Amino acid sequence: MKTNFFKKIISMGLIAMLTVGLTACGGEDTSKKDESAAENNKEKQVVQIGAYGSHVPFNYMENDELVGYEVDIWKEIAKRNNLELKYTISSDVAGLFTMLDTGKIDTILCQVSATEERAEKYDFTEPYMYSPGAWFVKEDSEDVNTIEDLYGKKVGVIAGGVDIDMYNAADPEGKIEQVVYSNVTAAYKDIEVGRLDATGVSRPQGLYLIKKGDVTGLKVTGYNGITETDIFPILKGKNKELLEMANKTIKEMKEDGSLAELAVKWFGDDVTVNPDNK
Repeated sequence: MKTNFFKKIISMGLIAMLTVGLTACGGEDTSKKDESAAENNKEKQVVQIGAYGSHVPFNYMENDELVGYEVDIWKEIAKRNNLELKYTISSDVAGLFTMLDTGKIDTILCQVSATEERAEKYDFTEPYMYSPGAWFVKEDSEDVNTIEDLYGKKVGVIAGGVDIDMYNAADPEGKIEQVVYSNVTAAYKDIEVGRLDATGVSRPQGLYLIKKGDVTGLKVTGYNGITETDIFPILKGKNKELLEMANKTIKEMKEDGSLAELAVKWFGDDVTVNPDNK
């Protein structure tokens, strides 16, 4: 009887040891799973972005959704850095910059160009595109390569636009007749019917409008010598972590070709290369 009793005790001890061992191993695996789950469920950093919302093809509303080239870039930045994006849409550009200045948003989508004046107030991300100035002319007309090619011709300008200053500086004798328009669509139409010879347009924007069929019978030609460098502005000295993340990701996208792919998707051309460096 004693022998059986001791055998039972030994058996129970072995079972207990095995149970402890299994529990310990099981506990270790569970811990790793919990750590992995915690990492996957890590709270995303929220980035507040102000967007113009009607600047085709950079950012605009389509079926109640904000889409566009700049939107796609930030989707990729968010994906690679575990960010959550929240958008504020406003057609008031000055209001967007006021929101940026007061910390209500972190950056702006509105094809913002890098200027010396803005550099005093904002940090700039790595450039995501370059917008060389060109002209729309009739498809069957001679190319316009420089401002001098417009001497003796009619050129459409937008009231308050920077093109007026450009022509005044380059053409002090007034050899180019400037016709002022309140909107670019009317200028495009007048080129089509022959009432106007040319109007200024950024090369990426012009290529997109032709690609989408929004402008017909015209072509993009020439280079006015001015290239806008487009960036995302962040209030100087604020959101250093976001600035570093955006810069790192945009650089990576340039290196892996994904930024160029997005550019071709939206513009039909790689607008991520500075034409002045070609």
